[in-house]
This record gives sequence, C-alpha cells and structure tokens, in this order.
Amino acid sequence: MTKQEIKKYSDQTNSLLQEKKLSSAFSLLAALLSHLQNWQLQERLSSLEDTYKMMLKYYTEGIQDPEREKVYNNILKSLYQVKDQAILQINTSNDNSLFYEKRRSYHYFIPETSEQLIASIEDIYGKIALLSLLNEEEKNTGLKDLERQKEVLSQKIFNQVWLSDPWTDEDKERWSNLINNKLEPVVLPSLILSGITLNLQEVFDEKKAITLFEAALNENEDVKERALTGIVLFLRKYNNRLYLYPSIDARLKQLMEDPKFIYRIRHIILQFILSRETEKITRKIKDELLPEMMKMGPEIGNKIKLDELMNDAGMDDKNPEWQNILEETGLKDKLQELTELQMEGADVMHSSFIHLKNYSFFNEIANWFLPFSIPSDAIGNKEMTNLASVLTKSSMLCNSDKYSFYFSISQMPESYRKMMTGQFSAENEAMQSALQEELKDDSKQINSRTRQYIQDLYRFYKLYPRKKDFEDIFEAKPEFYQVPAIQELINDGESLFIIGEYYFSKNYFAEAADIFDSLLTEENNDILYQKKGYCLQMMDKLEEALECYQKAELLNANSPWTIKKLAYCYRMLKNPKEALHYYKKAEQLNPDNLALQLSIGHCFLELKDYDQALKCYFKVEYLTKNKEKAWRPIGWCSFLVGKYEQAMDYYNRIIESNPNSTDYLNAGHVQLAMGNIRKAIFLYRTSWENSNNSHKEFLEIFSKDIPDLINAGIKEKDIPFILDSLMYEM
Repeated sequence: MTKQEIKKYSDQTNSLLQEKKLSSAFSLLAALLSHLQNWQLQERLSSLEDTYKMMLKYYTEGIQDPEREKVYNNILKSLYQVKDQAILQINTSNDNSLFYEKRRSYHYFIPETSEQLIASIEDIYGKIALLSLLNEEEKNTGLKDLERQKEVLSQKIFNQVWLSDPWTDEDKERWSNLINNKLEPVVLPSLILSGITLNLQEVFDEKKAITLFEAALNENEDVKERALTGIVLFLRKYNNRLYLYPSIDARLKQLMEDPKFIYRIRHIILQFILSRETEKITRKIKDELLPEMMKMGPEIGNKIKLDELMNDAGMDDKNPEWQNILEETGLKDKLQELTELQMEGADVMHSSFIHLKNYSFFNEIANWFLPFSIPSDAIGNKEMTNLASVLTKSSMLCNSDKYSFYFSISQMPESYRKMMTGQFSAENEAMQSALQEELKDDSKQINSRTRQYIQDLYRFYKLYPRKKDFEDIFEAKPEFYQVPAIQELINDGESLFIIGEYYFSKNYFAEAADIFDSLLTEENNDILYQKKGYCLQMMDKLEEALECYQKAELLNANSPWTIKKLAYCYRMLKNPKEALHYYKKAEQLNPDNLALQLSIGHCFLELKDYDQALKCYFKVEYLTKNKEKAWRPIGWCSFLVGKYEQAMDYYNRIIESNPNSTDYLNAGHVQLAMGNIRKAIFLYRTSWENSNNSHKEFLEIFSKDIPDLINAGIKEKDIPFILDSLMYEM
C-alpha cells in the first residue's frame, strides 16, 4: 500500500467513527486488515462486530440494556485501537519516514527495566563521587568519560520512548519511575516527556497521555512545562476521541482545580501564537536590518576615526555621532522594535542560529530536546566551562541555541574565543540584570521556561534535516482555542479575552474575530463589537463589519471611532448617501478634522453634488499645509462642473509637483474639453508612457471616463479619432 492509500484508510475510518457509522467502519477496517497477516487483529475486529450486531438486535427488539452506552463506547474505542495498530504495523513495515525507519531497527530491541536504568544512573553518579579522591588530571579524564556515558544513556532512553509501541501498565510504571527519579531530576525526565510528545504525534496511547498528566504535577518546573506542552498538543491531535477515555477526563478535571494550571495552558497557547511571528521577524532581520547595517559600514568608517578609538583619553566615551547614524538610517527604531519583541517573548534569535545546526551533535534527534548542561568536552577547560555555566543560567537562548552557541565558540581560534566569551558574559549579565525584577515573579519564570521549550520545538520542526518526515505542529490545525477539550480549560472570559487580544495585536484577524464572537455570546460590549468589526473589515467582509459597527453604535452612539468606521463601510459598499450621514455626524464631534472634510467631499462627488464637493476640497486646501492633498479632487471636480480653466490650473500645479499617469490623463481630458486637441493627445501620450507603456491598462482607464467626456461636450463619434491619432504617435 502507498503512503497516500494508508492515510486515506486512516482518515476515512476516523470520519466514520466520528459520525457513528459503525457498519461502514467495520467494512473499511476489514479491507484494511486484508493487507496484514495479523490474525489476532482480524479476530478482534470480528468479535467486536459480533458484539455490535448483538447490541443492535437487543435494541431493535426493545430490550432494555442499562449498559448499552458503555458497551457502545467500548466498541468505538476498540475500533480506534484496531485502526491504530493496523496502521502502525503497516507503516513500520513500509514507511520510509524517520519514525518508522528507526522503529524497524529498534523493533526487536527489548528495553531495560526502570530498575536497570536507574541502576546505570546510580553507577555513574557513584563513580562521579569517587572521582573526588583522584588528582585533577585523572578526575577530569574520568569525569569526561562518565559524562559521555550519561549522554549516550540519555539518547538511548529518548529513542526507547519515542519509538515505543503503546505502553502496557508495566511500561508506564517503568517510565514513570524514571521521570520521578531523584538522581537525575531534569535531563532524563525532560527527554522522556519530549519522547512521549513526539510519539503521541504518531500514535495514540492512553498510558503515555496519563503519564503526561501525572508529570504536570512534578515538582520540577522544567519537567512540568514540558508535560503541559505535550498535553496541549495531545488534546489537539486526538480531541475527537477523548470522550471515550474517562481516565483522561478525570486527570484534566484534577488539574483544572489549580488556577496556575489554567494560566500555564494559556501561556503555552500564547507562545504558540507568538511563534507564528518568527518567520516574519527572520525576514525583517534579513531583508531590512542586516542590509541597513551593511550600508552603515562605510558611513561609520568615515565618521569614526581610528586614531580616536586608539586614544586612551577617549576609550570610555561613546561617540554621540553613532546614535545620530542609527537615527538617520532608521535602525534605531528597528532595533528598538526587536528589543521589545524579545522582551515580549518573540523568537528574535532564530535567524542567528539557522545555520548553526550542522554540528554532529544535532545528528541525534534527542539532542534537539536536551536541556543545556556543561558538555563533556568542556571539562578541564576553565574558559569553556565558565561559558557553559553562563549559558546554563541564561534565559536569552533556548537550549538548542545554547548548544549551537557553545559549539561555534569552541571551534574559534583562542583569541577570538576569549573575546566572544567575555563579551557574551557581559551582555548576558546586563540582560539578566534587566530581567531580574521580572523574573522574581514565579509566573514569569514559567513564561521563560515555556518560551525556551517551545523555541526548542520550533527549531526541530523547522530546521531538522528530515523535518518533512514529521507533521509540523506549528502548522497543524485547528487553532488550540478551537479544540473543545482545550476550550474547557480556557473558556473563562479572562483567558479568551487575552488570547483574542493576542491574535488581534498580531493582526491574525480571522482568529481574533472568532474569539470576540465567542465573548459576545456572554456579554454585549461595544468595544468587542468594534474589534470584531475591525477584524471583519480587514478581512474585506464589509457587510459583516458594518453589522458589527451598527451594534457597537447602539451600545455607544457617540463613539467617534465607530461613526467613522460606519461611514467608511457605507462608502466602500457604494452607499455614499449613508456614508455622508455618518461623516457629517463625525464632523460634528470633530469639526477641525480635515481628513473628514476630504471624505465628505468624496461623498458629495459620488452623489454628483460637485459644488458641495468643491466647497469641502477648497476648505481642505485652505486649512492644510499639505495642499497637494486637495489639488487632485479640486481639479477633477472643476472639470466635471465645466470650470476648465480652474481645472487646468490645478492640474498644472500637480504636473509641476509629483504627477502620475492618471494626472496626465485627467489633464488631457480638460484640454480636450477646452478644444486643445494637440495638447490633449500630448498629455494622453505622457499618461500612456507613465503607465508602463501598457496599451490595455491605458484604454481601460480611458474607457471608464468616456461618459464624463461626453458630458463635457466631446462628441462620442470623435473619440475613436482621438485614440487612433494617439496610436499613430506612439
């Protein structure tokens, strides 16, 4: 079977089970199992169908059965399991994606018991304790070797979890013991939980899910955050079948009793929303910031003299001209924006580390999720040990980037290495100092850990060489807030409002509108209607936006913002009469607003009340410093009312200032109406040349103006002569 055929079987079976069409689901699963030599699964499917037929027989005969719903749900759950096992077996035999490729090599591997693994850990730590009796050189040699053993053990444990079959009760107990071990309370539990999270993205497993829920109560905050992130991803992946598992529902209800749990889930969702900004930030740095910095190079060289830098007296003084250069190029604002984004939790470092994931360290999939600790090769090297210690404490970088940074520094020549380690230590201390007050709050610590782990996940799903072998969790749908199981966790008004505002602030208008709509079912609020209307307007759903603005007006009739938005929507919907009503209302609240005067003029223009339109435009011209704003509408209105000399006066001003192809076209119309055919053709030709010499584009615009030309006295039969004369001159 091809990969597409297997996926089709899986998707169709899921749909049939969700729609409760069990008869068709049995037939489809029988066809799927025909591709397997697995008599146990076939017998199980046959037995389930017999049970279902018997249940239907009792039902049609009117026999009351208080256990019917329970039996039915067990059949549904079992059919999901049969489908899962069949797909897993087929893919393990045939699929070439990394998960199944590695499963084939681990297929007959019997994992060690938790007791054996803990014994291995105890042995390593026991030997580490004995090293204190040795001299420095022997101690470092022994410590390096033991740290390498720990690294190999960590990778082995991750792979055993990631590639495992659905767990038995014994499996769950084994791995739960390791998660709760006291000897290695961070690294091994973190890797186990990441392995569970990746495994659950491939295969449903109730026991692994329960392990995540239990780990969400772990004392260690890093372990807790990984478990919670895994839970959110699991709930989204398998929402449609969760009702069949009362044990999972019970665990969720238990966690929901803790207000901090809701806060943590909310923050995980916000961090995933923020991750959507990462590619935008990367492009901004690549396309805007770096080119500007490259252009600054020669300028800084000219303004900052080398001898000034070498002068001892001025060594501690920063040249004020540097700040001027930053301001003149616009870099200051861009750098400030990036700083603010970083403080918010945005992933501004991703672009810096994209090309630093090629070290052999990242060949091991476990290492993409490994909490940062001092690497074995740093032992005995005071400089690199100090760097690793600084990185361990840093909240600036995620774990994956810390390893990238460490390896890139370790491969530098000694002089550069010393300079970079010193510089990073100083910058990190400054950053830590700036964040000190913020991080005193335990909730902010939660934020930092969540951010780092989700950034680790982002690096893996976006940069791992075989990333296409994995379903990208950052592209998967639906959005978390749309998942019923997660909705239960964040259905309080505060959580929904915060998530909606986050989408809104990042211009994800469809999602924001969806959440504002949910909030409006609980509360009539003019601000919510305004924001929902704005989202719909930005999605070009003007009629729906108008409806929201109307509701906002009913709740707050004197909001200038709402009134202006109503006017705008009516105008865009080609209803200038209603638009004018609201612009006039807005004018009463803000009589000196020249933008409103322009809009009122445009409404009069669309209503063909050209005299009133001109009054508005002349008022704008008189009161504004930027008089060009009013010249174009004055010129066009003057033409429409037959004031050709006045119209030409304004078009001449425009042509001397900053003309475009439409300005030349309109000026040509005026000259034509004045009987100056040669001048008109000259202006038409100039318009043509300024519209990328596009014959089609010019004729389309010209054709729309023909009714106005006829109203100006141009004979319709003469228009082809004018156009052909123009053609001969081109």
